[in-house]
Amino acid sequence: MKTQFLNRFASVRRAMSTAVAIAALVVGLGSCDQNFTAPDPNSPTPATASLQTLITGTIANFRYTEINEFIGIAGREIYTAAADDPRILQQPIGVNALDNTAFVVNIPWNQMYYNIANFRNLVDYAAKLPAAQKAGVEGFAKTLQAHELVRLSGIWYDEGIKIEYRLDRNAPFVPRAQSLAEAARLLDEANTALAAAGATFSFALGAGFVGFDTPAQFARVNRALRARVAAYQGDYAACLTALSASFLKESNTAADMAIGINHAYSTQPGDVPPRGRGGVGGNPYFQNLAAPSLRWWVQKDFVSDNPDATVDLRVLNKSAIPTVVAVPAAIGSGPGLTSPRAVNLYPTQNSMTSIIRNEELLLLRAEARMFGAAPDLAGALADINRVRAAANAPALTTVGADRAAQTTRLLYERRYSLFFEGFRWVDHKRFNRLSELPVERSIDRLITAGWPKPANEIPQ
Repeated sequence: MKTQFLNRFASVRRAMSTAVAIAALVVGLGSCDQNFTAPDPNSPTPATASLQTLITGTIANFRYTEINEFIGIAGREIYTAAADDPRILQQPIGVNALDNTAFVVNIPWNQMYYNIANFRNLVDYAAKLPAAQKAGVEGFAKTLQAHELVRLSGIWYDEGIKIEYRLDRNAPFVPRAQSLAEAARLLDEANTALAAAGATFSFALGAGFVGFDTPAQFARVNRALRARVAAYQGDYAACLTALSASFLKESNTAADMAIGINHAYSTQPGDVPPRGRGGVGGNPYFQNLAAPSLRWWVQKDFVSDNPDATVDLRVLNKSAIPTVVAVPAAIGSGPGLTSPRAVNLYPTQNSMTSIIRNEELLLLRAEARMFGAAPDLAGALADINRVRAAANAPALTTVGADRAAQTTRLLYERRYSLFFEGFRWVDHKRFNRLSELPVERSIDRLITAGWPKPANEIPQ
């Protein structure tokens, strides 16, 4: 596959094929722009497309979360019973070779670079705007461009990704450390721009960004994402500094754990799924537990590995026993994979999916407090217990006597708090704990280096 997805303003052409689709999508994303005037939606250009059109289309396509499924399987969080496409299960757990032509390699690579191109196009578009508006667009776009680079660097890990990629197959792959440094640079540039953007954005962001839809509020999101990058770099001093300017809230309620930004969904006809599955939109991971067949199942140890599974809401609210399908359910075409519960992370078609939220920030601070130059184990314990209290899990008395035990504790809490959100494989990789992930069948294997470089992106 070529990089045709990098064409300018591709997101608008894809998300807004008709004027009706534009209107429905804007409503579905919660836009409050009542003066929106649609240009020719089939051929938008910098001269004809409004800023709101470009923002709306970019946000719509940014809602690509299918990588959570692929990396969730590789990280042994979930299994997909996909009779229509068994590759979704087979490739990430190694039944079939995960090579550089694989379906689960090319799809996320293309989609996330497609998103990056859209964010870069927004920065290009902003050059013609007044100074404060230009700064607002740049701050927003560069923040989420960095987010996509971090996702890519986590999935491809040792294989590396590209940070110079405009329609050039021969752009080099760079190591993970360099891609994280680039993400940090973009986030810092974006933060500076947001400080110069005035009191309000000149565009609406929609329902997923409520509470973070002014430059000052969004800057707190920027610092939250910067803290994630710093933790991945092992720079825990920078992580704590960024968290101090983020939206981290010291609380122990479920509502406060959910504070953050999200991908929002609608079932209105114009809100097509970002990967173009057809039909109505809505959350791509919603499933009706009363259906005669179900697609997403928890890996069997998700329940048995949690000694507090009968009370921990991170188990009870994110998985459920189906009402029709008998459990333990057999998964896939081969023998040996079963599950005691179906995934129930998103109970309605309109459920949002998290981009970053307070629960993760508390765990990032716990990590930085445990592993920083001056460890603060009491502070780390307090942060973890805030998260556990919100989930109705009993408080801990220690985070562990040494670094190995503390890493085990951190990975445990992140496993249940950030279940099926694209973190577990990355977490086990960055702490050199991949060997602890379960391999249930002799035909399966672990991905240990990262997704392979896509064949059509390897320099010639």
